[in-house]
Formats: sequence, structure tokens, C-alpha cells
Amino acid sequence: MTSVECKPAHRGRIREILIDIAVGVVSNVLVTALSSVAHLLF
Repeated sequence: MTSVECKPAHRGRIREILIDIAVGVVSNVLVTALSSVAHLLF
């Protein structure tokens, strides 16, 4: 039971880490794009 219960939790943790990394990368790209657009406009 312990090994069976441990696997889904481990997968969920890996998924959360991947989501955090993806959110960080997307936010960095958005900030860079917005700053470049702001430099072009202003």
C-alpha cells in the first residue's frame, strides 16, 4: 500500500515542479516582451 500511495504523490509533485518552471519561463518571456514593446512605444 505504501509504494502504491507514494507513486501518485511523487508524480503530482513532479507535475507541480514542472508547472512552476513553466509559469516562471512564461512570466519571464511576457515581461521581456512587454518591456520591449514599451521601449518601442515610449
